[in-house]
Amino acid sequence: MTDFRTRRIRTKPPLRPFKKLKDSLLNCGRIVTGTTKKQRSYALGSISVVVAAFIVVKVTMGFYTTIKDFDPKDVVFSLGADLKQDEFGYTNLMLLGDGGHIRDGADLIDTIMVASLDFNNRKVSLMSIPRDYYVRSEQYGKAKINELYRNNKAELGEEGGYEAFMDVGGQITGLDIQYYARVDFGAFVEVIDSLGGISLEVKESIYDPYYPNETDNGYTVFEVDAGIQEMNGETALKFVRSRKTTSDFDRAARQQQVLMAIKDKALSGNVLTSPSTIKKLYQSVSGNINTNMSLREMLAMASFAKDFERENMVMKVLHDDPGRDGGFLYTPERKYYNGQFVLVADGDSLDLINKYADLIFHRREVLLDPVKIEILNATKVPGIARNVTSHLNRFGFNLAGVDNLKDGSGKRKYVERSFIRYGRWKVDLEGTVIAEHQSTLDALENFVKGDPIPSDEPFTEEGGADISIVLGDDYEIY
Repeated sequence: MTDFRTRRIRTKPPLRPFKKLKDSLLNCGRIVTGTTKKQRSYALGSISVVVAAFIVVKVTMGFYTTIKDFDPKDVVFSLGADLKQDEFGYTNLMLLGDGGHIRDGADLIDTIMVASLDFNNRKVSLMSIPRDYYVRSEQYGKAKINELYRNNKAELGEEGGYEAFMDVGGQITGLDIQYYARVDFGAFVEVIDSLGGISLEVKESIYDPYYPNETDNGYTVFEVDAGIQEMNGETALKFVRSRKTTSDFDRAARQQQVLMAIKDKALSGNVLTSPSTIKKLYQSVSGNINTNMSLREMLAMASFAKDFERENMVMKVLHDDPGRDGGFLYTPERKYYNGQFVLVADGDSLDLINKYADLIFHRREVLLDPVKIEILNATKVPGIARNVTSHLNRFGFNLAGVDNLKDGSGKRKYVERSFIRYGRWKVDLEGTVIAEHQSTLDALENFVKGDPIPSDEPFTEEGGADISIVLGDDYEIY
């Protein structure tokens, strides 16, 4: 009798999670089916702006294992399709920003980035290409890269114009680029405003009295102080476009920074579960985006970020300062380019840029976990250690210092053969030496001559290096 009463008074479990699941499935079904081609195009556009941020940072969304933990965002992600990948298993995307048609000229591209997603290891690399980079192509002509789409769409069609970008971007980076996404900056402003603004850290104060005034072809003053700043869409647009008192290269870095800030705000505001915010985003990007990705491919790209950590992202900018990381461009005399300011590859060859891109996209670990490297001169030729340091610095290696090789008593030591010694290693049960920083040692084989050898000798205390490149009489740099 007691058991009977217990069962009679037991209450039914709440059905809200099941209703939540049902409603989410119905809503997602309406997005993918039952709509016109134009409506599906707009839906794709509304998602793509958010996804552009998702591809570079962690999305705090994922599949949960119980009904209690169910989140409607999981249903959206579950509708994704497999993305195209290259031979390394990477999905590569050309991100293009349209500066507008009034002042900048119709169909000029203001922002150019190449992103590569490593699905297996949940890592991302991003390279910005300056808009003044000069393209020499038998197929697409000779012009600045930001003119590439405009100059080729008449002959190749709209899709062909974007394929020209993917082709040239692939030549610069050495990647097989499968996708593109072009967003008008008008949508950029409205998306940020729809999110209620963004918060980011301004590293250096900006004062630009020459920011274009779109209404009267004059100028307006744009200024922002260093520190944490809250920005609406219009301010954020000025932040990423201002260049008269900084540079195109600084601007490219700021564009990457704002992209991450959009992601952070979108996630904190639960965009994919807020109907009003989704509606605003939809209205912001309708007709303002072009892409060759399907809706399901966009959803798959968003789901990629589920386990992505910010520290697993490499962000680099090509520029014209040979003394810094990424300085593989230079400015030639304008008389050779019809009076234009352009940027061309150092040595008029893509060899160095391709080598740099290989580090960024295929050897990310070297840049994500930068090992301290010292350069030691073991010859009687002065200055060679500094030359090697300058060479490696352009590629983003973490250089701890330059010195002469010395013996245990502090006297200079000379060697005939160059070598690379490393101080962190262990021996497994089979007697094999395992270096702690093997990925960096492997990468260095493409830059300097020298066999890697484990060493118990103390490294230069001041530099605190983990690896020493010892330059002997046979030294070479590649």
